[in-house]
Amino acid sequence: MIAPGGQAVPERPLQRICYVEDDEDIQRIVRMSLERVGRMTVEIVGDPLKALDAMTAFKPDLVMLDWMMPGMDGPTLFREMKRRPETTSLPVVFITAKASPRELEELKAMGALGAISKPFAPKDLPEQLRELWKKYP
Repeated sequence: MIAPGGQAVPERPLQRICYVEDDEDIQRIVRMSLERVGRMTVEIVGDPLKALDAMTAFKPDLVMLDWMMPGMDGPTLFREMKRRPETTSLPVVFITAKASPRELEELKAMGALGAISKPFAPKDLPEQLRELWKKYP
């Protein structure tokens, strides 16, 4: 980013991630990947019905949503986020093994930054998120 006068201004780094995921094994892998490899602060929410309150309290830079969860799936949670003033502007990345290209395009049209496929390489996850983060205004 270039400031008036031509000076480079550092972009805001991606630091705080809220991940909504019901699978405890994947929670552990993501936490280890983002905290140890990515040096990020991670808040993991296992119950999508509690996720909106957790996001509001934690104030993440970015939200990762699992696609398939009991109680409320990721796309439904994303739509609910868009209805609430405190979460509407949060950038979202989906983590999925089952989404169709059409479904992903619909969510991108609603404002999702993108999706990362399961299985993912834990060592690559922080960089994948940073690349998607660059798309966020």
